[in-house]
Amino acid sequence: MTRIHFAADHGGYELGRALQQRATDAGHDVVWHGADALDPGDDYPIFAVRVGAAVVADQDAGVDAFGVLVVDDAVAGVVAANKVNGARAVSTESPQGSVRARAVVDANVLVLDGIAFEPSAWLNVNAFVTSPMEQTVERGRQILQIEEYENSGTIEGWAVQLEPEQIHRAHE
Repeated sequence: MTRIHFAADHGGYELGRALQQRATDAGHDVVWHGADALDPGDDYPIFAVRVGAAVVADQDAGVDAFGVLVVDDAVAGVVAANKVNGARAVSTESPQGSVRARAVVDANVLVLDGIAFEPSAWLNVNAFVTSPMEQTVERGRQILQIEEYENSGTIEGWAVQLEPEQIHRAHE
């Protein structure tokens, strides 16, 4: 069972709650990190950080987890969520985009605009949480280089010698 961490600001509250319900109905383990009620004055950064941190903590503990953030302006939510060390947040407009984001960069947080059409948004979320990362040396090496820079501020290239069996395999 996949755990999905959800949150939304005022601009995405209704859609966020609807997607949370769809995920629950689909059998996912769902955790809500947003406000308990619509707050027209709330801001997205705290929700982005909560979702990003929860996903990273779960993944570090070996839990199959993703985040979904629904906000007034998705690009702003992406920037905020990506401030969490280990979060790889993206905003995609289609299920195909979500599949590519998972395959190429092993994205773990999906950020959606609050004005998205609910059925389309659900297809996007479902594609995101059910798609694997490409299991290639190249993709693994690239992600390790991103993480290396994130943690040390440099890319020394140590991951160049990565062998296929050294790549973490999720969703098997």
